[in-house]
Amino acid sequence: MMLSPPQPASPVADLSPYKVDHLFLLIGENPLPNCVAALTLLNPGGQAYLVHTTHTRHQAERIDQLLRTHPGLERSQFVYLGDYQAEAYQICQQITSAAQFLQGSIGMNYTGGTKAMAVHAYRTLSRICPESIFSYLDPHRLEMCIDNDTGNSIRIHIAPSLSLAQIFNLHGLSWRKEQAPRSTPLHAVAAAELARLYSQEAIAQTWREWCNRILRPATRNATHYWQAEPILQQVPPLSLTNLPAALKTFLQDHFAASSTAFSLTTATQQTGFPSVQALCEWLDGTWLEHYVLQQIQAIAPTCDIHDSQMSFHIRDPKRPDSCWDKFEFDVAFIRHYQLFALSCTTTKNRSLCKQKLIEASVRARQLGGAEARIALVCAHPYTDALRSELEVATRDRKLAVFGPQDFTTLAPKIKTWIQHNA
Repeated sequence: MMLSPPQPASPVADLSPYKVDHLFLLIGENPLPNCVAALTLLNPGGQAYLVHTTHTRHQAERIDQLLRTHPGLERSQFVYLGDYQAEAYQICQQITSAAQFLQGSIGMNYTGGTKAMAVHAYRTLSRICPESIFSYLDPHRLEMCIDNDTGNSIRIHIAPSLSLAQIFNLHGLSWRKEQAPRSTPLHAVAAAELARLYSQEAIAQTWREWCNRILRPATRNATHYWQAEPILQQVPPLSLTNLPAALKTFLQDHFAASSTAFSLTTATQQTGFPSVQALCEWLDGTWLEHYVLQQIQAIAPTCDIHDSQMSFHIRDPKRPDSCWDKFEFDVAFIRHYQLFALSCTTTKNRSLCKQKLIEASVRARQLGGAEARIALVCAHPYTDALRSELEVATRDRKLAVFGPQDFTTLAPKIKTWIQHNA
């Protein structure tokens, strides 16, 4: 017998008949689905019951911290299973103790936790309160699925809004205070112009060579880090002799360069960059991140994007005083609670492009779960071939690769990517 596919979600996301006063949440490795369930399934004044083990105690605590920021909810209750994540008797005992005297409607979302926790918690709540409402979050469809004894699950599209900071905090991560992510792109007009020029391979190659042979030797030290700011401020004007006319005009129009030389200090003063180092980073490649952020923000109102930032320098929570980042994100944005992460690079080297996106893919899925979507914006001209390789490497057929041929129409192409993954 052929099984019918899941029915599409209701056109009106009306969860009110399925909201409860007391919601049991089975806490797993990724706390994001639990937060989404609590925010969408609890009545005003409702209370979450965080069923966790020793291994997931920190996740439960961070969920509690986030839910405390919502004044309409009661303080969460912790249901501690110790190390008995698969022991039927202990699971039933703890759930019974928490649920047996509750007044009002009861529900359970079993997206997280172990299979044993789901089975025994489900069985226990069904016995204590046969009217309990059971649900799970479908990450592929972004739907809350309500169990239905008389047919297929009732599927309702949900759209709670979480910020990038909240998603990072749920995982115990934060960025450096002195290197907070940027919400506003630097010199967006110039970045858009350079993106247009970069769509021409010969000009892109010439710019990259100028950065490697002129900019970097004058501004980086022997260990390939940027020189200290006082030294950068004393760098003599950089030669523009071998640049084509289009790039000279670009630097003249946007950075006060002459036809033969480019003063970093003058450009910093006249363009509003916070430092010469920030200007050097922009010229050397981060202009692409600023351009991508600007393109995302241009479509944000029509794509329900409510938070977008760039340049994430994430602290290592185990070594908070370390000068090294645990990891970095180039550009990320949130659509409701769905994380979109874009890795950006001006190289066209195939192996470097693959490495950038694979790293972003791992981190994005750690933060955003199966709902997360990942893209690469790079200078590699053969995006279809690169995408095919990356789909195999990441086992992700929903990723996107944007190349230089896409730069001038990047905003509508990102919008199409979002629409195909919403």
